[in-house]
Amino acid sequence: MSNSKAQESRERNAKVSRKSVLKGRILEAVRDEIIYDDGEKKVYDLVLHPGAVAIVPLNENDEVLLVKQWRRASEKVIIEIPAGTLEKGEDPLACASRELREETGMRAQTITPLTGFYTAPGILSEYIYLYLATDLKFDPLVGEDTDEIDLITVPIREALSMVESKVIIDAKTILGLLWVNQWVSV
Repeated sequence: MSNSKAQESRERNAKVSRKSVLKGRILEAVRDEIIYDDGEKKVYDLVLHPGAVAIVPLNENDEVLLVKQWRRASEKVIIEIPAGTLEKGEDPLACASRELREETGMRAQTITPLTGFYTAPGILSEYIYLYLATDLKFDPLVGEDTDEIDLITVPIREALSMVESKVIIDAKTILGLLWVNQWVSV
């Protein structure tokens, strides 16, 4: 058995005591105290998140729609692909469609699942579903923070240059742009 499989088995058979440390509007910080079968003890501090979606909106001119918004945690204005947190029980595809309309004012006739990924699996349970949105039509939906977002449209090649020059520094955006560039003919 591999080391990682052995650790998985060890974790699944361990006694876990979970304590909520902080419960916020979107996430919860917990402390897991683990006692393994051999008596060893470990403590993990984790953040539980409901998951999210991120969308690479690509128009008929191979331009990507990006949003610029102030981000409190980074204390910077960040350029990103549209994204949003899943509501409890919400279908990721429905969330992607809603977030696209709220943040860009566009509805996609076609939304294609690309991939999914954990953002920081060592400490955070957040999983992001990544989509490509094409055949865009103007159909805005006003969201909670719509008026705090600036929309920019740039050719995909320029967006990739913005990644290279560190103008775009958001991980989900970098992954989305690279994924579309690699796997979608643009």
